[in-house]
Amino acid sequence: MTTLFSPITIHGMTVKNRLVLSPLNTSYAARNGEVTERLIRYYEERARGGTGLIIVETSCVDWEGRNSLRGLAICDDIHVHGLSKLVERVHAAGARISIQLLHRGRVALPDVTKRPVRLVSWVPGMTPPDESMILDEEEIRAIIQKYADAARRARRAGFDAVEIHGAHGYLITQFLSPLTNHRTDEWGGTPEKRMRFALEVLRAVREAVGPDFPIGYRLSALEGVPGGMTVEDTKVIARALVDAGADLLNITAGIPEADIDIPLAHMPHGWNVPNASAIREAVGRRVPVIAVSRLGVPELARRVVEDDKVDMVALGRGLLADPYFPLKVQQHRDSEVLPCVSCNEACVGRTRKALDVRCAFNPRTGFEGVYPYHPQKVSEPRNIAVAGGGPAGMQAALHAAERGHHVTLFEEQDTLGGLLKLAALPPFKEDLFGVLNYFRHMIGQSDNITVRLGERATVEKLKALSPDDIIVATGSAPVMPRFCQDNPLVHSAADILSEKCAPGKNVLVLGGGLIGCECSEWLASRGCSVTIVEMRPEVAADMQASNKRWLLQRLNGYHVHMWTGTELKSIDEKGNVLIKTPYTEKTLTGFDTLVMAIGYRSVNCLCADLASAGMPFHAVGDCRQVGKLIDAIHESFALADRL
Repeated sequence: MTTLFSPITIHGMTVKNRLVLSPLNTSYAARNGEVTERLIRYYEERARGGTGLIIVETSCVDWEGRNSLRGLAICDDIHVHGLSKLVERVHAAGARISIQLLHRGRVALPDVTKRPVRLVSWVPGMTPPDESMILDEEEIRAIIQKYADAARRARRAGFDAVEIHGAHGYLITQFLSPLTNHRTDEWGGTPEKRMRFALEVLRAVREAVGPDFPIGYRLSALEGVPGGMTVEDTKVIARALVDAGADLLNITAGIPEADIDIPLAHMPHGWNVPNASAIREAVGRRVPVIAVSRLGVPELARRVVEDDKVDMVALGRGLLADPYFPLKVQQHRDSEVLPCVSCNEACVGRTRKALDVRCAFNPRTGFEGVYPYHPQKVSEPRNIAVAGGGPAGMQAALHAAERGHHVTLFEEQDTLGGLLKLAALPPFKEDLFGVLNYFRHMIGQSDNITVRLGERATVEKLKALSPDDIIVATGSAPVMPRFCQDNPLVHSAADILSEKCAPGKNVLVLGGGLIGCECSEWLASRGCSVTIVEMRPEVAADMQASNKRWLLQRLNGYHVHMWTGTELKSIDEKGNVLIKTPYTEKTLTGFDTLVMAIGYRSVNCLCADLASAGMPFHAVGDCRQVGKLIDAIHESFALADRL
């Protein structure tokens, strides 16, 4: 039986297993597109972690097709030297390596390229109205040649293969799709003419690299918007590509307008596997097919290969979260895998702001040279006390123990997790339980951590330990205004989500930030009629853009009513609420439950007690300043690394 760890041969290239690092733009390259040491260490670590095939991120074949200030490039001979170093290091770490060739077309950024955006066709609402121009025959031919030149450089640099990026609404897809190709010349007008550019790029690349060199092709199974390509369209394209010499198909989905190219947590794990499998059958299984999109669950990754759905499994964000996923899964250490929760908070959420890639729950991502995955033990271990077993406390304790320190972790509840347990309760947030279980498992496995559950850290208990360092991570608690504390209809979002109290049928949620909106969806999904009152001009202002878009769509589907730019003036015990909009005051009636979701306040009493007792300490996470999970995790990791 073929398994996830069976070797596979792709046009003469043997890969040791079926796991692939999906190309994901890191913004770790230099401003001129050259390789940096930071970028090398990032890929090198994923190779050390056991990934069979590393596909290096989108690398522009033409400066006019770039959209990231620190995006990787392969459009000039000056790039070959650094790419050669990258290949050498990845090979030494035990993996095969390919590089993805790309021109972004209509989604290139003139602020980066200093040149007009190249368009296949003018499409109102989809193409930029200024700093753009439609490609003519001469320019099209020149770009095809640039793909060939880039592929030739890749072979010179020592890559084992190349991948042509023909997905996600970039230039090649813009030619393929009836949505973006409205041409009437030889490059559009019929399905065959729309395929011409892709096929000519493929043939030019083949001529450049020779008959014995593997060429992969990344293809969107569907575009995900009305008028765009469907799976049936893609089957036809895939057959033509294989006929023209593609050796490997990497099946993804979506274009920027669909917002499914980097799927969020509301999309099922492995949702794109049936599409990849259908395309595999459509090409007669003549070439291997890779599936991607939320496949970072060990058992699922194993099953899609063992059940013969696809030939290979690609992980992008999953290998940001845990580069050692392959080795851990191969050794059946699934509980040691730090899972990706598809939050897009620090990866895509940062790259779309022209920032470098990070991971919300893995502070080492992008900092492999600063924070080694196998850190050297300290020469003089310290005794460290950690007060609070929430995200910040668990991370601080775990990393301090990894470095050889002896840690005593206090948690006043009977289980570890703190607010992470609450954060996992709203719809589509259940993957956070995987992160919680990871921390619990790793802390439980550590010989250097003593956990004292059901014990609140006090000055007296900490004095009795005589610790060298004290880390206070006591977190935060919901804000509950005094004027409503005695109202029997009023509850916190935390109490609602944890089902400490049962909501009525008509619910007003005060606060339309992340917590208020997620609580509103939870309530609406259980049949409640929900109204949100938010002081800011918009709801979900603190959410990552893609998450916000989909959440608002779901709230609208539940007919959740939203009052924005609105202040709450008063609440009475009959559920009548006086609000003030920008223009008038109004009384809303008929509520049998009022939910307070106006934020959290730091719980820092222990900090004050320690300060009064003259005992030095480090405050981290929400007890220092209320923030997001990523803030607590990264801050506490950095602190533990300094001790």
